[in-house]
Amino acid sequence: MTRYVLRRLGTSALTVLGLVLVVFLVTRILPGDAAAARLGPEATPEDVAALRASYGLDDPLLVQLRDYVVRLAQGDLGRAVSTGRDVGTELVARLPATIELALAALVVAVLIGVPVGVLAAAHRGRPADVAGRVYAVLGSSMAPFWLGLLLIFGLFSTWHLLPGPIGRLPVGTPPPPDVTGLYVLDALLAGDPATAGQALRYLVLPALTLGIGASAAVVKMVRSALIATAGTGYVRTARAFGVAPREVLWRDQMRNAMLQILTSLGLVLSFLLGGNVIVEQLFSWPGMGRLAYDAVRANDLEVLQGYAIVIGVLYIALNVLIDLAYGLIDPRIRLGGARA
Repeated sequence: MTRYVLRRLGTSALTVLGLVLVVFLVTRILPGDAAAARLGPEATPEDVAALRASYGLDDPLLVQLRDYVVRLAQGDLGRAVSTGRDVGTELVARLPATIELALAALVVAVLIGVPVGVLAAAHRGRPADVAGRVYAVLGSSMAPFWLGLLLIFGLFSTWHLLPGPIGRLPVGTPPPPDVTGLYVLDALLAGDPATAGQALRYLVLPALTLGIGASAAVVKMVRSALIATAGTGYVRTARAFGVAPREVLWRDQMRNAMLQILTSLGLVLSFLLGGNVIVEQLFSWPGMGRLAYDAVRANDLEVLQGYAIVIGVLYIALNVLIDLAYGLIDPRIRLGGARA
């Protein structure tokens, strides 16, 4: 177990190094000049050149890469060219909002995707299966911003069931004491159910926007995983002995499909963490995605680099955790590659 963990951490470190290199090179290909964007149209060429020199943007590419890697090793993600603020501080301040939204969207995706996927697999080839597949196709093809606009129009503008897209809390409502940065959880920890309820209401619309689209992927994975286990020998044997279909489904098929389902949920959560840029912008959600959106508009390479690296590290960490969870879910697996 220890050897496996060390090996996974080693490969993860190499992956992070590769990620840093790719992100650095890709951001340097982007057109535009962040220094000119920050100083505005009235800036003189001398002012722009001075700002570029202060950020090292005129140095050779290899020198910039070396300096960036050295700073990164010290935990320094640099300063935003567009605002002059510390990139790491900005990202850390916005990370809880992104995590809260991603977790809420994952809950929505699981609550919808797992039952629909199970129902489709249990009734393969029947109307329930067709309905599940149609839902999966529609959910996969629906653009998040379009779905978000529909939800805002229906649930906020028309029926007034939920608050509008103005952030995490009503204007003028102070945030709960900062413990985790997740407003709903922090408000509950502070014994403030009113603020927790308000935070939850403001969380519903963006979480539905992200979660409904993500649930389509969960439906596909759950359905295919359960169908794959339906043809195995132990399932046929259980059915031959007269075990109830529902018991076979939940005890034998679902348990053996959990590895694939867990993997898909990890990928979905990674997507929700990094793929919510438009949704955060649409709902004025103060997360990292909105920061990245503003950075793109300002051509701020330092912020874009930091955002991509943080999301990449979170993605790698999730994969490591999922690999470690395999051994807990399936006792046949011996971490390190051997099977009992």
